[in-house]
Amino acid sequence: MPPSSERSSGSPVQLVSAPGFSVVALVLFVLFATLVAGALWPVQLLNPAWQLRLAGSLVNGAPFALLGLALLQIAVELGPRDPVLQRRQRLCSQLAVIAALGFLLLLPLQGVAGLQQSRSSTSAQSSRISGAERRLVALRQAVASAASNEEINQRLQRLQGPVLGPADLAQPLPLLKAQVGAVLDQAQLQIARERQATPPADPWRLLPELARNGIACLALALGFAALAVRPGSDRSLLQEWQKGWSGLSRSLRKRRGSRGSAASSNAEYFRQIRGEEQD
Repeated sequence: MPPSSERSSGSPVQLVSAPGFSVVALVLFVLFATLVAGALWPVQLLNPAWQLRLAGSLVNGAPFALLGLALLQIAVELGPRDPVLQRRQRLCSQLAVIAALGFLLLLPLQGVAGLQQSRSSTSAQSSRISGAERRLVALRQAVASAASNEEINQRLQRLQGPVLGPADLAQPLPLLKAQVGAVLDQAQLQIARERQATPPADPWRLLPELARNGIACLALALGFAALAVRPGSDRSLLQEWQKGWSGLSRSLRKRRGSRGSAASSNAEYFRQIRGEEQD
């Protein structure tokens, strides 16, 4: 066997390497961008349906970006002397700050968009049914006031009503009116069934989905914050949040303690006054 083949068969392939993790991270970033771009176009900023579609694509595709960011961090740990990897990881960590804050903002935004979408869909369906009812009333009035078969046909065509054939127009006028009225009665029953089947506006119906997406947004925000670093900072964004929360908790405890001591001193002062008055 040639020596080259012995070396190639004897040396294992190194799969865990900084360049390998870096390439996989870039692939995951591209997948995330592809998913978001598919839901982004066409851009309709004021459309609640577009807002919900974009929020859903961000939540569903964010794990790819989060995993890619983690793999890029591992790649830097494996290759600490690679300046290209360090610059790439530093840039992605700074962009992760925007991602963490963005997912926090998605919590209220998707709730408002969901309520608007529910109201608009219910309103559109109700307006469509009301328009069909008004059109049906106009058709009944046109048929009732017609003086001939030809006049009925012209009015139905103008109002986009039932189409009459030559056999229908050959019937006597009272029979033709009765026939058209029966068709309109069937249309009235169908409209009534659609109105009964239309669910009322219920914002609580969207609560399970909004709660699921809200928990996902919060989890993704914490995940990106754990790997995000602000420019000029030496700790992650999550560590800064934890430090700020600890400081806020300590200040609140001190404020409650000072209020309690002030209340006790005031109570002692009033007790002393009452004792002096009794003496």
